[in-house]
Amino acid sequence: MIEREKFAEAARAIKGYFSAVDPEEFEAGTGIDERDFCEIVPRDFDGQIFAIDGSNVVVFDLGAVSLNRIRAGYVVYRGREWQKTVVTYDDLFTADRENYPSHFDRYRRGIFGLEEPFELKTPQELDRISTFFRDLQEHVALYQAVSEAAAGDVVLYDGGFSLWSDPYYREVLNRIFEEAEEREADLLAVSKSSKLSWGRGIARPLIRSVDRVGSRILPESPWRVLLTGKKAVKEEAWRGKTYAAKFHPRSSHAFRVDAPDRAAERIDEILGRVAMYARSSESLGYPHALFRAHQDLKIPVQERNFTRLSLFEDLRAEGLNEREIQGALDYHEILDGLSRR
Repeated sequence: MIEREKFAEAARAIKGYFSAVDPEEFEAGTGIDERDFCEIVPRDFDGQIFAIDGSNVVVFDLGAVSLNRIRAGYVVYRGREWQKTVVTYDDLFTADRENYPSHFDRYRRGIFGLEEPFELKTPQELDRISTFFRDLQEHVALYQAVSEAAAGDVVLYDGGFSLWSDPYYREVLNRIFEEAEEREADLLAVSKSSKLSWGRGIARPLIRSVDRVGSRILPESPWRVLLTGKKAVKEEAWRGKTYAAKFHPRSSHAFRVDAPDRAAERIDEILGRVAMYARSSESLGYPHALFRAHQDLKIPVQERNFTRLSLFEDLRAEGLNEREIQGALDYHEILDGLSRR
């Protein structure tokens, strides 16, 4: 058992991450001052709101190969009314170090028209095969949602677009941006977490610090701040701009928002529409469409366990005995299932 004093030491060590933000220190360290905070004016509109999300859980880990359950899709709202949930992928995915390219190329070629074979650049990235594939399925869902959207509809992606410069994402996201521009759909990525930081000595979380400052400057209003071009944000070679936004003054969080160039030109109007539909008591300050997408598309632990039991039944039907199946498990799982006598 960890001694109580160790918790006290840890609390003292991370206290600085939660302490009040000195405005002058913050401005000097980030290049962000009071003039950068712009009020968001919530506004109604009669278009649709699309929200994309996905989920990924390990069902069976064989070390070099893992079997995952992956789900992706999107929900559609009109105003406050849910219209439908579309599941674009819900299947088992075998993350095999030898044959993974064929799984990726099926969608990269079939959906996005990309002919160059998918290949990871370094051996270390092989451990992330299932994550990359989940990302790809979310991008497929995003592309389908954008293709269904009409001019002026808002499409919200759970995640970020800053990875556009990464060779694994660039070509796919480029196709999605082009489709959104063609259809004149307003595309934004909203990140629930961010690694952006500022400060010397300790790396203080940028979005949380911006939230503290913004809540002091505009305590009664939602607001946004342009982060692109500021000291704390490394210039990223992607077709868009990055913001911090708080969609409701009583929300506990501000969010990182990535807006492709076309959306960035109309950012205040689009964020006003998003803020209008971030007032639900279920998810105050978070767009309700994204909340619904998360709830509808996540894979609960009970569903993961049922998937696993179904797999074990079929392995037995294939002639494997219980000892062989148990022998394939990660030994951590064996230990977790044992009790001391």
